[in-house]
Amino acid sequence: MLLSMTGYGKRELQNNDILISVELKSINSRYLEITHKIPRLFSSEEDDILNLLRKKLNRGKIILNINYTLLDSKINETRINQNKLDDYLKIIGSLKKYNGIDNTLSIDKILSLPDILESSSSASSISYKRILSKCINEAVIDLISMRSKEGKNLSDDIQLRLNKIDKNLKLIVKNSEKDQKQILRNYKKKISLLIDKNSKIVLDDNRLLQEIVIYMEKKDINEEITRLRSHISVFTDCLNKGKIEKGKRMTFLLQEFLREVNTIGSKTDNVKTSHLAVEIKTEIEKIREQVQNIL
Repeated sequence: MLLSMTGYGKRELQNNDILISVELKSINSRYLEITHKIPRLFSSEEDDILNLLRKKLNRGKIILNINYTLLDSKINETRINQNKLDDYLKIIGSLKKYNGIDNTLSIDKILSLPDILESSSSASSISYKRILSKCINEAVIDLISMRSKEGKNLSDDIQLRLNKIDKNLKLIVKNSEKDQKQILRNYKKKISLLIDKNSKIVLDDNRLLQEIVIYMEKKDINEEITRLRSHISVFTDCLNKGKIEKGKRMTFLLQEFLREVNTIGSKTDNVKTSHLAVEIKTEIEKIREQVQNIL
C-alpha cells in the first residue's frame, strides 16, 4: 500500500463536561516534524499525544490543533478566591492600623489583585482524558485514511508513467537493432569505396573485424537497457509491495533511471532514439515530483 504524506483528519467528541475538537494536517517533509497548539488544560497529556503522532505518522510535517469548549456552566464559572481576599484584607487592615493609611479600596482594585479571581475549570475537575485520547486517535485514523486514498492516486499516476517509459524503451530497443545492422552496412560500403579489385592495399581481416567490434561496442546500449529494466522492476515491486517509508528508496532508484537514460542518449546517433530518451527523462522527472510526496 502506497501512502501519501499529504493528509487531513478532524474529529469532535464530547461528554457532559467538555467538547473537544482535534484537527490534524500533514504535508511534505524529509523528516517527521510536529507543530502543535495544545491548550494549557491538556498540558499534562502533551508527551503522550506527541509520542502517539510519532508512532503512527512516521514522516511528514504534522500540524496539530486542539480546541475545547466547557459545557457545564458550573465548571466554567469564575469566582472570588475567598482565602486570597481575606489575606489581602488583613494586610490592608495592618497597613491602616500601623501606618495611619486611610484609603478606600475600590472594587476594580480588588479585582486586579493577583490570584483574586479563580476559575473552576481545572484539569482535575473535568473528565476529559478518555474523550481526548479517543478524539486524537480517530483524527489520526482519518488522516491515515486520506493518506491512503492520495497514495492510490499517486500509485496509479506513477504506474501510467512507468508504462510510457516501458513503451519508449521497447522502441529504443528496435531502433538499436536496426542501428547495429546499419553500422555493418555502412562499414562495408565505405570499405568497398576505398578498396577495389586493383588496389594494392591489403587489409587484415581480423584487425578490421576487431575495429568494427570496438566501434559497435562503444555504441551498444544493451547493458544500459538491461540495467534500466532491472531498476524499473525493483521500483515497481517497491511501489506495489514495499513497506511504508519507501519514498527515499524510490528517489534513489529514479536517480539510477536517469543515469542509464543519459548514457543511452549520449551513445546513440539515432535522432529518434534521442527523442525517445528525452521523453523518458520527462516521465522520470514527473515521477520524481510525485515520489517526493510518498511516505
